[in-house]
Amino acid sequence: MVDIHLCQPDSKKSCAACCGIYNYAINDRDSLVSRFEYRTTLFSQVRKKLISIDTYRDVIRHREESKRIYKTIYTCEFVGFLDDSHKRVGCMLHPLINNGEDLREISFYGRDICENHFCPSYQKLENHEARIIIDCLDDWYIYGSVITDIDFVKTFFKIIQARIGESVKPAVVESSDVLKGIINTYAYLKINWKFRDTDKPRFGKYYFVGEEYNIDRIDYEGLGAEPSIYDPIFLSLSSRFRNRSELDAASRLLDGLIEGFCNEYSRNDR
Repeated sequence: MVDIHLCQPDSKKSCAACCGIYNYAINDRDSLVSRFEYRTTLFSQVRKKLISIDTYRDVIRHREESKRIYKTIYTCEFVGFLDDSHKRVGCMLHPLINNGEDLREISFYGRDICENHFCPSYQKLENHEARIIIDCLDDWYIYGSVITDIDFVKTFFKIIQARIGESVKPAVVESSDVLKGIINTYAYLKINWKFRDTDKPRFGKYYFVGEEYNIDRIDYEGLGAEPSIYDPIFLSLSSRFRNRSELDAASRLLDGLIEGFCNEYSRNDR
């Protein structure tokens, strides 16, 4: 269990995944930035008492495309940018950005749930795993996608730690631009992965049909291969391999990242 605040870890990025920002049917970075910039500007009119919160809500609900990947997960209309540099996303109703006034009671889930909810990453990740992700990623879009994907984070470190024989030390990673670069390259597979299944709505290993969801499986037998050590990572990346060659190419890519990390780590851990 981590004792680090994963939602707003520092001034360079934040996570608002629990507010449903990745659940929009169109959830690429540019689309979300466009949403949040407009919302942030409009909500500033609420703070100036030029419009009411009800007017804000009505404008957003009429203006925005609200189609969701998974209908049961709510997409909160009060997520926006919390800083002028647009590095941090989060709740615009929070008292810390409203001169102490807590407006969260008007949100879909209400103040108590918003205040007391902690995602599974708080329980499942180890401190060193979370610390390394926080130290290496300064992009809210990628950070939120990675820090909430437990399989994606833990499988990567599990494989590395089995090879180096110890837990990865955040201080060693922080001291090496090469190691930080590898973590970034791995994280950016979230948007650069060329083996992504685009035929059905997915959150990593989960795919959705209306209100129902299922866990996907990779048919290794059909591909003429043994189950991969990278299977949890492949599923986190919503992979679909059309043939053995694609599976092998994906495995080589991860082999290179893992081997490169282990070699560089060993050179720096002295």
